[in-house]
Amino acid sequence: MDRIRVSAATASLLELTKWDVAVKPTTLYLMVGERCSGACRYCTQGRDFLSRVRWPPFPVEDVISRIDGSAGRICIQSLYYDGVVDDIAEVVEKMDAHIPISVSMNPTSRENMLRLKKAGVERIGIGLDCCTEELFNKWKKNVPSWDEYMKGLKTAKEVFGNATAHIIIGLGESDEEAVEIMKMLFQQGIKVALFAYTPVHGGLPPDMGRYRAMQLARCLIEKGKGDFVFKDGKLHEMHADEICKDAFLTSGCPSCNRPFYNERVRGPLYNYPRKLKDNEFKKAIDEVKKYVRIHTSAP
Repeated sequence: MDRIRVSAATASLLELTKWDVAVKPTTLYLMVGERCSGACRYCTQGRDFLSRVRWPPFPVEDVISRIDGSAGRICIQSLYYDGVVDDIAEVVEKMDAHIPISVSMNPTSRENMLRLKKAGVERIGIGLDCCTEELFNKWKKNVPSWDEYMKGLKTAKEVFGNATAHIIIGLGESDEEAVEIMKMLFQQGIKVALFAYTPVHGGLPPDMGRYRAMQLARCLIEKGKGDFVFKDGKLHEMHADEICKDAFLTSGCPSCNRPFYNERVRGPLYNYPRKLKDNEFKKAIDEVKKYVRIHTSAP
């Protein structure tokens, strides 16, 4: 493999381009693959784009030669196609990186995961995306089954000691379904990276108050401190020992901030790629309170 795709902000950080970036990525985002065999209905992959991010290609050796300690992690995004594991392993082995490497991919065999671990991968993230099997079958096409995704996450946790599941809010799930899948994953030691479904062409993104509530729920579940009350599937009350200060930041692997992956630079920001200012944090909490009652024993 001679060329690899690089996110626009990462390309700027590595001085492959001279584009201006509003927020520097704290992870270097790369991508392998030209065409995806999957046909997920919410995916906005284009010729040089995935989601709202541009991914221009560059020579692999040029990209690798520029990697230093300026970021906390390398994340290799991968499309779904025959030979993807070969390509990932080849790139990782060439890197000989001194910073952790994550791979975002579809589920694969234990043998392939062990191969990637040997090559130098530190952890794997898998895009489960949907909160229920019914929604999975509606949205995700030409990819492995729901059961294979669940098995893949479990295997990734066993092989690497760490695993991340990507969950998208706004695909038709109820609040209760979103909270229950997050609980189930965290109980297995699997982290959750939360995304908002913000269509590039048409469609409506999730209500900001609802998304903020799901962000707070994710953070509370991770810390083992949340208690939730639902009415007809909608989150009605949330009990918390404290409000998580980092609830509204990008979630996922350590050092990942994914600047503007599912939001426009001009906002609104669903996942903050940097520490919130005091007024931004207050606004986020106010948005949660407009959607659900919060009971807390601490400010």
